[in-house]
Amino acid sequence: MQGVQALNPSSQTFLKDEAVFLLATAYDSNIENLKHELHQVRVLLEKKKRKKECPTTLMEMTQWLDQYQDVFCELFRLCKIAVVLPVSSASCERSFSTLRVIKTYLRSVMTETRLSSLAVLSIESKRTKSLDLDQFVKRFAMQHGNRRIKLI
Repeated sequence: MQGVQALNPSSQTFLKDEAVFLLATAYDSNIENLKHELHQVRVLLEKKKRKKECPTTLMEMTQWLDQYQDVFCELFRLCKIAVVLPVSSASCERSFSTLRVIKTYLRSVMTETRLSSLAVLSIESKRTKSLDLDQFVKRFAMQHGNRRIKLI
């Protein structure tokens, strides 16, 4: 977390070598290249500060580095990781809590494909609520025709 904080422009440890190297080590970055990139980014940001065009958040920093991603590839990669790290762990936790709600003791007889489909619908509930169910019913009816059993 110290490494993520070191990439945030509003932090006191912003672009401090030791703190950034903690994150870099965890994600197998090239430390030697990163050391040079950090020095050059500090120089570039000093020029931007004079013009008052300096990024103030981690997201702004990542967007700003996007135009220089070929030059600062290691630092840009670490910024992208730092931006998506909280989101990726939150979505996993949300998925497991949803599975716990869906697969209760009484419903444990359902197949894996049905459970997976229900989990996706529940996790993506905002998108699910925006779908038009009548359109799905019509599409299903057109694809499968008459499904009634004829008794003689």
